[in-house]
Amino acid sequence: GDRPRGDVESDARTLHGRMTPANAQSTGWVRDGSGRMMRAEDATAENMEPSQLLRLPCHVLREVFGFLDAKDVARAATTCSTLREVNRSESLWRRMLASKLGTQAEIVLPRALPDERYNAGESKDEPAWKDMFRFWMNPKPNSLEWAEKARGEDLESSRGKFAARYLHRCTAIGDGNKILLFGGQGSGADFFNDLHLLDLKKTPLSLEEVHASGDPPFPRCSGTLTAVGVDGLPGVEVVALFGGSQGFFEGFSNSLCILQGDDGVSIENAAESHRGLTWKEPKVVAENALDGVPDARWGHSAVSWNGNLVLFGGSNTQHCFNDTWILNVSADEEDPKRLLATWRLLKLASDVRPPSRAGQTVSIVNDSLYVFGGCHISDVFNDLWTLDLNSPNPTWREFHVKGTPPAPRVGHAAVVLGDRVVFSGGRGSPTAGAFGTYATADQGLATMQGLTFFEGGFAMLDISRECWMPIQHPIRDGKRGVAFRGGGGDGPTPMDVDGEENDFHMPGLGMDDLEEGADQGVWEHRTGHVMVPAKDGLLVIGGVADSGGVQN
Repeated sequence: GDRPRGDVESDARTLHGRMTPANAQSTGWVRDGSGRMMRAEDATAENMEPSQLLRLPCHVLREVFGFLDAKDVARAATTCSTLREVNRSESLWRRMLASKLGTQAEIVLPRALPDERYNAGESKDEPAWKDMFRFWMNPKPNSLEWAEKARGEDLESSRGKFAARYLHRCTAIGDGNKILLFGGQGSGADFFNDLHLLDLKKTPLSLEEVHASGDPPFPRCSGTLTAVGVDGLPGVEVVALFGGSQGFFEGFSNSLCILQGDDGVSIENAAESHRGLTWKEPKVVAENALDGVPDARWGHSAVSWNGNLVLFGGSNTQHCFNDTWILNVSADEEDPKRLLATWRLLKLASDVRPPSRAGQTVSIVNDSLYVFGGCHISDVFNDLWTLDLNSPNPTWREFHVKGTPPAPRVGHAAVVLGDRVVFSGGRGSPTAGAFGTYATADQGLATMQGLTFFEGGFAMLDISRECWMPIQHPIRDGKRGVAFRGGGGDGPTPMDVDGEENDFHMPGLGMDDLEEGADQGVWEHRTGHVMVPAKDGLLVIGGVADSGGVQN
C-alpha cells in the first residue's frame, strides 16, 4: 500500500463514515446502494451490492482497479470520494503501467519515482505514476533523453575487453536481467566468436567476457542468438546460435550450436559464475524429410515462442528468403548426453507472405509475429507484416495501421515492451520526410547497394491501438538532436527536431551550428547494433556509425 494501513477492519469501518457489518450490529442501521440509511434487517444482496464493494479495504480496491483499463478507472473515480482516493494511489498507477509493459516491466520500471505523492483525502495532486502512465500512452515528441551509461574504455575489465563491433547478437536469459552477447564484425575483416555477459542489475554496467568449453562456433556476424527451452527437461534453458557469415563473399552457414550449463546448472547461474558453460553440437533432424532444414543464410531473424525458436527470412549469395521455420530442442532418448534439434517448415494456409528480405526485425506480441523493414539487394522496405502462430491455419497478412510509418530501413534494432514495439537506427535510401544523416565514408557492400542514409529517432508501434506513435528524437545534454532531412531535391538539409506534430523546422541553421550540435560521438545514427530493455529505459550497444566507425 501507499501508507501504513493499520488495522484493515478498522480502516474499512471508518472509511468516510460508511457503515460496515461490524458497526451495523451495534446501531442496527446500514447504508443502501444509493447511500440512504436503512435498517440492517431490510438489507438484501440487491440493494447492498455497491455498498459492499466500498467496504473493501483500500489495498483490496487497488487490486480490483488494477484489472480495469484507464477509462474505467477514471469513470469509477467520479462516483464517490472512496474511489477517488483509490484513483490517487501511486501503486495502482504503477501496476497499470506495468501491465502495459508486460514481462519487461520489472526490468525497465524503477521501484519508485522521486516525486511520488502520498496525499490522501481530497488532495488535488495527481499521482506521479499516473503522469508516467499518461506519458507512456501518449508521449509527446522530444520527450525522451539520452544518458551515456559506459564508454568503450569503461567496458574493459580483467575478464577481457568488449571490442568495437557490429552485426553482433544478444539474448536475454533467466529472468531477463542477464544478457548474453555473441560475435559480430569489427573493423576490416575482424570477426568474433567471443561471449560477453551484461548483468543489468549491476552498477556500473559492464560487459564481462565469459568462456565456455567445448568446440567454439566459428567467428561470424549476422547469425541469431536465441534462448529456448528443452522438451523433456522442465525448467532447462539453452541458447541456440544459428547461421551467419564472415562476409557476403565468404560463404554462409546453417550450422546450429547450443550453449548450455553443465550438470544441471542453469545457464544463467553458469554465466554469472563464469564457469560451467559448454558449446555443444546437437543432433539436427528435419521433421519432414522433403522440407529438410533451413538453407545457409545471414541477416535472418529469430525469436523465442513457447520455448521454441521461430526463424524468418535472411539471404545468401544465391537466394533471399521469406520462409518461416520452427526449431524444437528436446532431450535425445537415444543419447541422453546429446540434445535433439528438430526443424519444421511452417505450413501456411495461403501463398500470401512478405516479400523476401534480410536485415529485418521480427518481434512477437501476443503469439503473433511482426516483421518490419529489411531489404532485398537495393529494395529497402518499411512494410509491416503479421502472422498468428496460434492459428490452426497460419496466414501472413500485411498489417496496415494508422499514422506515418518510419522510413524504409535495414540493420535496425527492435525491442518489445508489452503491446508496443520500439525500433531504432538502421540505414536505407532517403525518402521524403525521413530524418537522419548520410554516411560520410565508403562502407563497402552497403554503399554499393545505395544504403547510405542512417535513420534517426525511435519509432514506436502500438499493436493494441494499431498505430504508429510520433517518432522520438531524444534530447541530449539538454539540446535537441540535429538531423538531415532525406528526400530533398537539393540534397540534405540540416533540420532541428521540433514541433508537436513532428514539424521539423529550424530557419537559418548553418553548417557551423550543425557541427556544434552533432559532433559529440554517435548516438542514434547507427546500424548493426543491439538494443535491450534495461533499468529506466532501453540500452543500445555497439553498431557502425555514419562515419564508418565501429562502436563499442
